[in-house]
Formats: sequence, structure tokens, C-alpha cells
Amino acid sequence: MANSVRRIGTLAMLQLTLIAATSVIVFMIYGAFQAGSVWFGGLIAMTNALWLEWRRQRVDQGRALSAGESMRVLYRTALERFVGVVLLFALGLGVLQLAPGALITGFIVGQLALLLTGIVGTD
Repeated sequence: MANSVRRIGTLAMLQLTLIAATSVIVFMIYGAFQAGSVWFGGLIAMTNALWLEWRRQRVDQGRALSAGESMRVLYRTALERFVGVVLLFALGLGVLQLAPGALITGFIVGQLALLLTGIVGTD
């Protein structure tokens, strides 16, 4: 559990750092609206990563799963994350009318932290 909390903290700090640096650069070039769009995209990525980690913790703390049950959890988690990301993008683009390029940039930068911390890999 402590390792998991440390991993989430490392991921969140890296995501925030990357998103903040990107938003500062975007702010200096394009302005505040674009920088805010970067932040929203980054928050989508953070939500996505936290959902993945939350689901992983629940599975790890539960009983041992059969191969079929593990596959169902895997597919369910992927579907939940996909739908969540799509809905948050729809909120950002449709309701809030954020800048599409900056929104996607923030999301990509936030997702990049997953690769850099190795949370997708093994413990």
C-alpha cells in the first residue's frame, strides 16, 4: 500500500510539473485561454491515471481472480477509462468551448508522465 501511495504521488507530481511547464510555455506564446485549455487536458489525463490506479488497487486487495475474471476486469477498466476520457473531452470541447489543440496537448503531456514513471508496467 505504501508503495502504491508513493507511486501515485510521484505520478501526480510529474503530471503537474509537466502540465504546468507546458501551460507556461503555451501562455507565453498564445495566452491565458490556451493555457487553461492545457490544464483541462492535463486534468483529464490525471483523472484517467487515477482511475487506472484505483481499479488496480481494488483488484490487488480483493480475492485472487481466475483468468476469465481478470480479463473481464481488464476490459471493463479499459471501457470505463475510454468512456470517461471521451465524456471529459466532450465537456471541454462542447460545453466549455476550450481550444482543441491546447486541450489535446495537455492530455498528451499528462499521459507522458505514465510512461516516465512506469506506472503502466509492473510494480
